[in-house]
This record gives sequence, C-alpha cells and structure tokens, in this order.
Amino acid sequence: MIKVPRIKIGLVSFLIVLFLLFFLVKLPVYSQSVSDLEKQINEKTEQIAEKQGILGTIEKKIAEIKGSSKSLSEKIALMTAEVNKLQASIDENQEKMDEKVKGIKDKQEQLDKTKKILDVVSGKLYVESRGSVINFFLSDWDGLIKGFHVKKNTVSVLRNEVEKINGEFSSLAEAKAELDKEREDLDKQKEDLDKSYALLAEERAKLQKELARQHSQKRSLNAEITDLSKNVSQLQAALIAARSAGTVSSGGSAGASAGTSISQAPTGSFGVFSIGAYTHRNGMSQWGAKARSEAGQTSAQILSAYYPNSKVSQGTVNVGFGVEPLLANISVDGYGTLAFEDYYLMGIKEMPESWSLEALKAQAIAARTFAVRYTQNGRKGICTSQSCQVFNTPLKTGAWKTAVEQTRGQILVNDSGAPVSTQYAAVHGGWVNNVGWDTQSGGGSNWFNDAWEKISGVSWFYKSWYRAGYSPDPQGENCGHSPFLTGNEMTLLLNAYLIKNDIGLRVTPDKSRLLPSDYGQCPGRLDYGRADKTPYSLAEAQSLLSSPVTAVNSVTTSLYNGSTTNVTFYTNRGPINMSGFAFKDIYNQMAPGHMRIQQQSSYAYFNVEKR
Repeated sequence: MIKVPRIKIGLVSFLIVLFLLFFLVKLPVYSQSVSDLEKQINEKTEQIAEKQGILGTIEKKIAEIKGSSKSLSEKIALMTAEVNKLQASIDENQEKMDEKVKGIKDKQEQLDKTKKILDVVSGKLYVESRGSVINFFLSDWDGLIKGFHVKKNTVSVLRNEVEKINGEFSSLAEAKAELDKEREDLDKQKEDLDKSYALLAEERAKLQKELARQHSQKRSLNAEITDLSKNVSQLQAALIAARSAGTVSSGGSAGASAGTSISQAPTGSFGVFSIGAYTHRNGMSQWGAKARSEAGQTSAQILSAYYPNSKVSQGTVNVGFGVEPLLANISVDGYGTLAFEDYYLMGIKEMPESWSLEALKAQAIAARTFAVRYTQNGRKGICTSQSCQVFNTPLKTGAWKTAVEQTRGQILVNDSGAPVSTQYAAVHGGWVNNVGWDTQSGGGSNWFNDAWEKISGVSWFYKSWYRAGYSPDPQGENCGHSPFLTGNEMTLLLNAYLIKNDIGLRVTPDKSRLLPSDYGQCPGRLDYGRADKTPYSLAEAQSLLSSPVTAVNSVTTSLYNGSTTNVTFYTNRGPINMSGFAFKDIYNQMAPGHMRIQQQSSYAYFNVEKR
C-alpha cells in the first residue's frame, strides 16, 4: 500500500485560523436580531403615534379650557402639565432611537472587520494553492485533505458571516431609514411642541401683563385714595383745626356767653351743641368750683374733688433735689424777676373776683402749685398766656388778693412731696379725666341736669358755637348765619360725608370741593377772599351718589362717659350711622359761617337735635 505523505499545515496558516476563530469568538454578541429591532422600532412608532394622540387631546383640552369657566391661571397650569407629559415621552423615544442607531453603526463596523478578515484568508489560500502544487503531490494526502477542509471551512464560515451580516445590514439599513423617517416625524412633533410652548408663553405673558396692569392701576388708585383720604386738602385740614378752635392751655379765663336752644330755631332746623368748651378736661373745672363753693364746699373739698390723691404742703416742695423752701421770686416773660407771692400771684387773671372766696382760694392754691411745678421751683421762667396761666397788670387788690394771702405758701403735692399737675379750665362738660362725672351725686344717671357746671349756669356747658372767637353773644362776627343748620345744609353735609368716605359713589368726585357752601365769603374765617375752589352745591353732591340723601327725618345721638360715641341720621336712603369723631370731622369741614364743635381733637362730646 502506497503511503500518502501527511501534509503539514504551515504554522503561519494555523495561527491565522486560530486567530480568526479567536476573533470571531471575541466579536460582540448581539442579542437583538433584526426582527427584534424591527419589533422595538414598531413599538416606539406606536408609542409616538400614541403621543401624537395625546398631543391632539391636549389641543382639544386647551380649547375646552379656554372655553371653560376656569381662571386663566388654572388654564395655564393644566396646559403646562399636559405639555410636560408629552415632552417627557418625546425625550424617552429620542433616547431609545439613539440606541438603535448606535446598534446599526456597530453592525456596520462588524461587517467591515469581517470582510477584511475574509479577504486576508482568501488571498492566503489562493497563494498557497498556486505555489504548493509540488507539495500537493508529494505531501501526505490525508493531511492535505484535512488542511483544505479546515481552510475551506474557515472561508465558508467567513463568507456565511459576511452574507449574514450583509443580510442583517440590509434589514438594518431599511430600519435606519424608517428610524430617520420616525426622527423627521419626531422633529415635526417637537416643532409643534415648541409652538405649543410659545403659545403657552404668550398666553402667560398676556395674563401677567394684564395682571400687572391691573395691580398697577390698583396700587395707583389705592395711593390716590389714601392720599385723598389723608390729605383732602390743606385748606380743609386747616378749616377743621381752626374750627376746633382755641389755644391749648392749663387754665382758661372764665366768662359767660348767651346760650342757644333748639326751640329758638325754625322747624326743620338742626342744632349741634358742644358739651363743654375747648378744654383738656384735666383737673379743676372753674365753673364747677364756683357751683361747689356756692353749695357750701370749702376750698379743700373742691381741690380734693378735682385733684384726688393729693395733699396740701405748707411752704416746702421736692422737685427732684430734695425738700426745699418754695421759691421767693419767679422769672416772668416780659416782666423779668418778680416777687412770687406778693406780685406774680396777685396778677393772675384766671377767675373773676366776684365769685365766692372758697372758689378763689381753690384757684389760688391751684395757680401757685402750677407755677412751682412749671418752673421747677424757680429754676426756669414762665409765660403769661393761657399756654401757661394768664398774668398781667394792674394787680388785684380785692377778693383775689384775700384768697392769695389766706393760702400763702400752700401747694398740692403727692406722697413724695412733689407738686402734682394742677391743670384747670373753664368748662369740661361734666366729665373730668381721671375723676369721672363732675356731678352732685357723683354718678351719671342724670348727668346733664346734675352736673356742677350745668348748675353754675354757664352757657358754655351746652352751646352751639357759631360766632368767631370767644366773645360773649351778641358780640363776635357770625358771618350772617344763625346758630342752626337748615334742612338743606344738613342734607348737603350728610352727602359730603358719604362722598368723603367713598360710600355709594356713582362717579369719581373731586374731594377738594368738599367745602362750606359760603367758602371764601365769610369775614374772619381762614378762607375769606379765596376763589381757588368752587364748593359742591347740594344738587352736584347728590349727583355723585347712587343713592343720595334727599331728606333727613330725625337724628339720635349716643353719649357715654363724657364722649359722643355715635350719631345716627334717619334719611330717605335709610339710617346713616357714624362715630362721634366722624361727625365732628365732617361738621367742622362743611358747616357754614363760624359754626363748629369747639373741642380738642382728643375727644368729641356734643349732641345733635332736630326741630
């Protein structure tokens, strides 16, 4: 038997085969076949279609929202939520599409590598087949067959791999084309989405602009209202202050003027009666002291009633430097240094000498205490007006001198020996701060008739102030006006109250025209001769209101513990209720002539009557 020589595979060829097998083993293993990719692409296409449906739903929802009763802010919130959902879905699809594109790119790279290997192996086999014919006949036949078999198989494997990859690549290329189309559709959706965002932003901007405009108008209007409310006009404020009248004083010259009564007025008129004059309501009522002394009270009883928790000190005082003798001299503005007891006190003009001695003695002790406290027992000077206490010459030589001499060196002090505050004034209105009712009974059940000031007969206790200054009637300029308001004047005043406080306005008013009907025409008044404003007539004021006051049927006033708490007018439009301070304010602003509630700003105490 002829032995066929064994063909030995060259070491290089063997290594090439091993390398190719090793390389094929190491090539990436794709778990996703083309069908898997196509399946997933179809799924994503369906998802995109689903999102397109959602977008259509959003558009419908936007239309529904715009036509609904929801607020614009609610509409924008709903639109934003739906758009955000679609954006999230598009982002997810974009990410998965990017993964598929990457897979196609990797397959392309795998195909290129496999083709290169196939070319190398095929070339090697071709060279060997042409250059090894002799070896083919001389070598081991079995080995030769086996070698060709291995090489052939290698080539077959590589060719099959190339064909497979080519087939896959063909499918993948089609898939990539489909993906590109999907991307175009997705880009179109994104474009539509961007338009939705733009529309949403435009809608939001319109809303914000409108809201900003409304807020700006509101702020501007509020500022205007606040400005108008607080500063109606300098003239009006000056009128109100002037009509509260008077000088803030620790004392007040006592004097009487003719009183007024609603019974004197024509039918349909209104009387506004101040209870008490311009006073701080602190300490002694001079007219109350007069009535008490006439009823038999001593100066000590009078002082105890008006300055509770005080006691009389004889000749000494403590103003913060220890107990010391009372001042012997006092510095008086415009007069220089004067003897305290024998000159200064003799010139005090705060109470008529015709009054009873006990009232005068109470006044002398109050005046002496006031001067000691004010000057810190002579360490500074004192003025001569009601801002301190009234002093002038000639000196008194009658009952007042007797009262000063009989109380020489006596002042009111507290437990520490310090001088107490001994403010005093002519008329308080039957109520004293830190004391209460100034009545015979000490209570308020019948305070009007029981008040010591009412008993004294002073007209300032209950008075309609309508003349300039403090001159007793019939002195003092009255601007041609009676003490009472006519029905039309009160009607105008109530309409002015509604306008000033923005109650039931029909149109925007010019509040600077809320002025007395005789503005500029009243001699002696602050606005005399001015023509810069034309006050509202009654008809003009009524035209500014949706439901103006045309008739005032009656009025009630609530009084409590020295204050007017409420005033209620019963009119054609129903009750108009306001606080005592509110009525005092509008009355002192609108009343003609010199009519006023002449009281400090800290309290309102008056009554309104209709004839």
